[in-house]
Amino acid sequence: MDDALQSLTCGQCGGGPLTDNLNGTVSCPYCGSTFAHPERTCPCCETVNEQDARECVACGAKLKEPCVRCGTMNWVNAAYCRRCGAALNILEHIAARRAQTDADRLSHIQAQAARLKEETERASQRRMEEMWAIENQRLETFARNKIEQRRQERLIWAVTVMAIAALVIIVVALTVIAQLQAH
Repeated sequence: MDDALQSLTCGQCGGGPLTDNLNGTVSCPYCGSTFAHPERTCPCCETVNEQDARECVACGAKLKEPCVRCGTMNWVNAAYCRRCGAALNILEHIAARRAQTDADRLSHIQAQAARLKEETERASQRRMEEMWAIENQRLETFARNKIEQRRQERLIWAVTVMAIAALVIIVVALTVIAQLQAH
């Protein structure tokens, strides 16, 4: 017995495992319920039909309809074509669209506009925060550079003052020596 079939239990009584009937259906050995793929089960009378049946063998109800776009046969209760994805109940969609009033469409558009405005404001706030972070980083770098520049200027002044002082001392010393030698 298939491992997947071993894990299935009856949806009616909870019994299991289900038994393969070798005709595309499975049944519960306890309550006798039979299960088949939904596309094989008639939506009107719940009779299990052959896999390729277009009409129910018991009541004659349609089981498959062609897609209006590509012609692929689809189960009668399918919402979209299994081949091209087109909506199968186009008339229902058109009727629903016509039933929708201008006020309904307007409220839907307003709801979308409010959501879009909210997203735009969040994105704007995020960009503003990023720009402020960049500006703060620029200002911090500027302040560090200014401090370094002042330190270098003080160092240059100190070296200049020391050089002038040394030069004055040398001139005074030479003057004193010249006067001592002259006497």
